[in-house]
Amino acid sequence: MFSQCSPDNEGEYGDAVNRSEQIIGTWAIEKVSQIDLDAEKKSFPEFATKVDITNAIASMPFSDFTLKIDNGALTTSIGNSPMAYVISEGTGSWSWITNDAINLVNKELGINASSGIETQINGENVIFYMRTFSGISGDAPKLSLNYERFDSDNSPVTRYEYILAKQ
Repeated sequence: MFSQCSPDNEGEYGDAVNRSEQIIGTWAIEKVSQIDLDAEKKSFPEFATKVDITNAIASMPFSDFTLKIDNGALTTSIGNSPMAYVISEGTGSWSWITNDAINLVNKELGINASSGIETQINGENVIFYMRTFSGISGDAPKLSLNYERFDSDNSPVTRYEYILAKQ
């Protein structure tokens, strides 16, 4: 027996999400985790790979750091936070990392980065990877940025995950 199929009506999907619009605003650090990439590669349990360092140094709170993202411009305020080891204080530019670069990062690091931004402040380049956009919209938007440290052989050894809350 044969029957005729008709196309499914899947409804409308709406407009594409504009990620640039979603990240525009002022963001403050809520949580910082340090991840040992060697331990992570060896599939050690999370307690042996990831450490919450948000309040590790009382006189240097990560919460002093703010990140203001505008259309193509980025401003950082360091305060007493240890973020000076990662990015300079000041104003600079930012742009999305290309999809080709993100795919390469995914393969090399084994992470699920969905995108990333490259910034330049005071002549210094910094790349932040965004592992996920979940939580970036809604009543209490959160932004997850990742930054990596490299050894003398230019191999990544430590990743820092910054969870920022929109102000």
